Amino acid sequence: MKRQLFVSLLAVFTLALLMACGGGKKMSSGSGGPEVFEDPFQDLTNQTNQIIDGGGVAAVGQGTSKRQDLAKKKAETDAKGQLAEIFNSKVQRMNKSFQEEIGSADDTEINEAFTTVTKTLSSQVLKGAITKKVKYMRDPETGQFTAAALVAIEPNKVNMSILDELQKKDKKLYERFRASQAYEELKNEMQDYEKQQQGNY
Repeated sequence: MKRQLFVSLLAVFTLALLMACGGGKKMSSGSGGPEVFEDPFQDLTNQTNQIIDGGGVAAVGQGTSKRQDLAKKKAETDAKGQLAEIFNSKVQRMNKSFQEEIGSADDTEINEAFTTVTKTLSSQVLKGAITKKVKYMRDPETGQFTAAALVAIEPNKVNMSILDELQKKDKKLYERFRASQAYEELKNEMQDYEKQQQGNY
């Protein structure tokens, strides 16, 4: 009798335990697809694209740290690394546009001049980079900050630096460049950007 009572109580206890465990499970949504997250720094990316479209050089870098100031520094360093690549691409595009215009593809003299400009200015131009905006997120569990920094160099600083350096390197080439359509495009970039900035204020 005691044994039957013990077995019955054990069965009831086990059933109650199983029901309690089962009741705590969350049902999946059944979609089976990946979770989609919005970019919390999309507005910085949009602003970056506007600066690049206006002839400037800009990038958004990210950095993570438990200290807010270090997260910002990491983000700025990341952005400056990207700026160097974007600046080099800009100079190469100018070189290509100029060569196509004067009908002198792969001219050694022109290539050397633009290569020198790129090497000389890469570090100098980055010194003129300014942090235009920084945004932060903080993970409530780890306490870590993630910073996103928009770092930019205005078109007039970029373009004038290129022209000044080109003039130092080869005055005759500089004069040919000033008379070209590529130079006109450079000037238009600066004017368009200035108008765009005036419209933002």
